[in-house]
Amino acid sequence: MEHFRFDLAAGPWWMYMLLVLAAITLAAITYSRTNPPLSTPWRMMFVSLRTVGLACLLLLLFEPLIRLVRSETTTPRVAIALDVSRSMTITDLSGDRAGLARNIVQTLRDGFGDDAELFFFDEGLREAGDAPSDSIRFTGFRTNIAHAISGISNRSLDAASYGAVILVSDGNHNAEDVPVHVAERSGMGVYSIGIGDTVPPKDIHAASILVNGIAVVGEPLPVTVEILQTNMEDQDVDVIFEDNSKEVGRERISLRRGIGKQSITFVWTPSADGIRKVSARVAPVQGEFTQRNNLVQDFVSVRKDKRRVVIIAGSPSPDVTFIKTALAHDPSVTIQTFVQKQGAEFYEGALPANALDDVEAVVLIGYPTQSSSRDVIERIASACAKGRSLMFIPSLQTDYTKLGPFEKILPFRVGGSRPQEFLVTPDVSRGASADPIIKLSGTESDMAVWNNLPPIYRTETFVEPAPGAVTLATIRVGNAPLDEPLLMKREDGNIRSLALLGYGIYRWKLMGDGPSASRGGAVTDVLQTFMGNSLKWLSVRDDAKRIRIRSTHPFYAAGEHVGFNASVQDQTFAPVDDAEVRVVVEGASGRRDVILTGQGNGRYGFDIGSLAPGDYSYNGVVTSRGIQIGVDKGRFTVGDLGIEESASTRNISLLQTLALRTGAMAVSAPSINELIAAVKADPRLRPVARTHEREFPLYHLPWLIMAGIGAFALEWFLRKRRGLV
Repeated sequence: MEHFRFDLAAGPWWMYMLLVLAAITLAAITYSRTNPPLSTPWRMMFVSLRTVGLACLLLLLFEPLIRLVRSETTTPRVAIALDVSRSMTITDLSGDRAGLARNIVQTLRDGFGDDAELFFFDEGLREAGDAPSDSIRFTGFRTNIAHAISGISNRSLDAASYGAVILVSDGNHNAEDVPVHVAERSGMGVYSIGIGDTVPPKDIHAASILVNGIAVVGEPLPVTVEILQTNMEDQDVDVIFEDNSKEVGRERISLRRGIGKQSITFVWTPSADGIRKVSARVAPVQGEFTQRNNLVQDFVSVRKDKRRVVIIAGSPSPDVTFIKTALAHDPSVTIQTFVQKQGAEFYEGALPANALDDVEAVVLIGYPTQSSSRDVIERIASACAKGRSLMFIPSLQTDYTKLGPFEKILPFRVGGSRPQEFLVTPDVSRGASADPIIKLSGTESDMAVWNNLPPIYRTETFVEPAPGAVTLATIRVGNAPLDEPLLMKREDGNIRSLALLGYGIYRWKLMGDGPSASRGGAVTDVLQTFMGNSLKWLSVRDDAKRIRIRSTHPFYAAGEHVGFNASVQDQTFAPVDDAEVRVVVEGASGRRDVILTGQGNGRYGFDIGSLAPGDYSYNGVVTSRGIQIGVDKGRFTVGDLGIEESASTRNISLLQTLALRTGAMAVSAPSINELIAAVKADPRLRPVARTHEREFPLYHLPWLIMAGIGAFALEWFLRKRRGLV
């Protein structure tokens, strides 16, 4: 039912009418005595004209409008959200997931009739319309349950059309959003019918490969491969190690029930330089769920000579000794150390003029101090500004006031500092634990290892992130987390810097392995791994150039979008924003020629979409004003195993949590009728009376203005004719 009413936005009607009466009174008083005198009809005309003009003016001030009010009663509907990602094509012990899902959808349609609407979701959400159940195809490369719920909820805002959503899914959400939080905010009941077996199938796969990203020709390099297995029979299997798809090593491991994870280490000696793809492949085993996850790969940059690292310390300390030992573990690294005496001199003698000319990274440990030479500090800062990477680790004696020359290099800005030390432990979030700098085993256990390390020392130094800096870890004092950075990194063009704002990290080596070793668990050398990862990330010898073009990842899952990033600088290392960055990609999908899009500050990027599985190479050419200014090249690989296809079991925990948090229920296929009855009884599906109101302003209409002006003009004209002007 609809009706409308005339209203005022700026005040009540009684106030307007009171002012109109005042206008009438004023006009009557004005024309009660005139010279020459007026007859009664003329007097009434003049009073009317004055009143109309004033009434129109007042009406404009009170902002008149028409309100259209519509009242209706609606009954919220049920949204059926079907997961059409590729994980729904898996056949496991529960049977054919796709066939079961189609049958469930048909049953739900029959149960709710016109009160339900079907949606398809994978990465996105789309209406299914009247698509027959047997025509449904499951082709999505990712599952975003959060987006599906929010999309249906947003549609509800228009007409309150959905009170409940029924998820038909295996629950394997692999997007960044958190479905539970979205579901709680939606106000809908999130019911679910779980698809897929809850027991992991028989399977063995290569989970990760850990290898230094930089190697030297002729220098042995350890490569550790982690193998996971579920429900396999006791048997022996071969693990094959490959260099550029050529077998260079083979080891046999024994699968035993109850042992889910094993590691094997190959010793690889590169015979040629260049970018090498190293792979570990588990030989096929009869009866395993899939063989497509039996391969793990990585890229290694092999050089003809070693990398040089210079350590400059403010004083002798255990940190200097242990960090030097950790770095020396990498055979591709040569280390030169300069340790400051009480004054500005070093035990090793003066810093040579060419000491920083050919280094990958400079590591400052407790440097500079109050007595450090200004000249040496500026030499280090100048070398870093030209492309040398910088790692900063303080000490109690560090003089933060002398870090001014490093302000444009370091990932932090100092707000204040005093030499009052206390103990802190790292606080690493789940998202940061995947960063290559703090990656330990490449599994979810990395975060727990970091967060259970022995405490280290820190002074009362307050910092804030520099522009472009990323905080990888904050601090905990006791059990209290504080939003103060501990580990930070920054990349600005060809300059990389890393800062660990604590000292005494030798404690991670001496005390960090004890608890795990005492329980018979695996021992992770956090200090050695962390320093190796840090040096790998800091190594910019291949990247210390004005033109850098890189794929966003070295490896992509099937269906994952491939992207490129580039940074372009001129001869003075100033960013170039008017360049054309052209990248030619060649591989399994043929040849692709793309031009990257400018993003400001000398940065460029482009998403070329998904590519067919296989190895790819790319060559980039950068031109500015028609002149070639640089080139770059690289490699990447697209795997044949998608994220979805690795989801072998139903995520029953997520589905049950969604139901619990929204006052709904989660069931399996045999209980579908019970779920239908519960949804129909949900109070959120009861009819709801709603009122919709629309406003149409009148105060800007020209006729109202013209009426007021016309009344005053006519009054003035008649006054002049009657001799009153």
